[in-house]
Amino acid sequence: MEQVEILRRFIQRVQAMKSPDHNGEDNFARDFMRLRRLSTKYRTEKIYPTATGEKEENVKKNRYKDILPFDHSRVKLTLKTPSQDSDYINANFIKGVYGPRAYVATQGPLANTVIDFWRMIWEYNVVIIVMACREFEMGRKKCERYWPLYGEDPITFAPFKISCVICTYILLLTECLFFMKESRRLYQFHYVNWPDHDVPSSFDSILDMISLMRKYQEHEDVPICIHCSAGCGRTGAICAIDYTWNLLKAGKIPEEFNVFNLIQEMRTQRHSAVQTKEQYELVHRAIAQLFEKQLQLYEIHGAQKITDGNEISTGNMVSSIDSEKQDSPPPKPPRTRSCLVEGDAKEEILQPPEPHPVPPILTPSPPSAFPTASQKYHPTSFSKTRHILSHQGGQASSGGEGSQKQSGPAPALTF
Repeated sequence: MEQVEILRRFIQRVQAMKSPDHNGEDNFARDFMRLRRLSTKYRTEKIYPTATGEKEENVKKNRYKDILPFDHSRVKLTLKTPSQDSDYINANFIKGVYGPRAYVATQGPLANTVIDFWRMIWEYNVVIIVMACREFEMGRKKCERYWPLYGEDPITFAPFKISCVICTYILLLTECLFFMKESRRLYQFHYVNWPDHDVPSSFDSILDMISLMRKYQEHEDVPICIHCSAGCGRTGAICAIDYTWNLLKAGKIPEEFNVFNLIQEMRTQRHSAVQTKEQYELVHRAIAQLFEKQLQLYEIHGAQKITDGNEISTGNMVSSIDSEKQDSPPPKPPRTRSCLVEGDAKEEILQPPEPHPVPPILTPSPPSAFPTASQKYHPTSFSKTRHILSHQGGQASSGGEGSQKQSGPAPALTF
């Protein structure tokens, strides 16, 4: 089946899911409950153990006691520093289009894990860090600040020293990391428009961020580090959208593509990836918007031929509809709260004081046949730039955040 038809069918399915089924049930809620049941089954049967995270010496390194990294996909630290030699960090690798370690999904660092966080960034040559939460949300601390504010003196987390050299406000931070007389440049994207326990009311800013993120990610052989507070809900949603975008740009959306299978597979790699029904719906609708924009490109360029018979370079295809967005900041959606059904409220790992464990967590599905599979953009008002230099050298609690048939590449989307 041609890519155009695959995209159209997916959009039609998403539109149909917005309407209640014959029993009057929300189709997104119904599908998400299936994910939860699968997650509960796998968790109960301990198919994906979390033994390392449960060790006494590691418990204090977990922000939430019920969000632990699976042993089989956890990120292991081998870089030794004077004060830190444990290989444990609450983080997992998630498969991408181009390999099994496309993403590092991790919790927001704690005061006692900031050095471990930078050890991980250095060891795995991370260039892009995406922070999808604020330091404080709804009066609770969601992430330890591991960077200095623009204009402040550098912060030292021995053996790392971090200084912010450029700040473009809201999203992009350019950083330079020094360790053992070696320096590297990194970029941090701080997405602040995602309300805690809710979802953004607009997809544009998320898609703009992912587009910008990919333009700064020059190599596919190093992972992108994505974190929120627990490292599963918002983090999983961003991974799912970016994964699909990469398939789309490669012209490899499979005929059987569906978000349910994608997220089920992700949940076998990171605990509770895409944590609530609202996030599950957001992923569907954001991907549908991506597909709609791609179809506009197909319509504009027709059979990808120009009048003289030469093929149009897909790398230079830019939708006239989106071109003006390059120099304007994405819209900042209003902070609103949606009504969560009782099950979703439990699924999202709420505030640390909650004593009871969260229902479903990850679903270990059998190895999926899903394909394992990016472009500079002007920093807009949702970005900052930070510089990281390094020189010589939590308490566990319950809770988290609001939980191919076409030959040749498809035209590249540009935002």
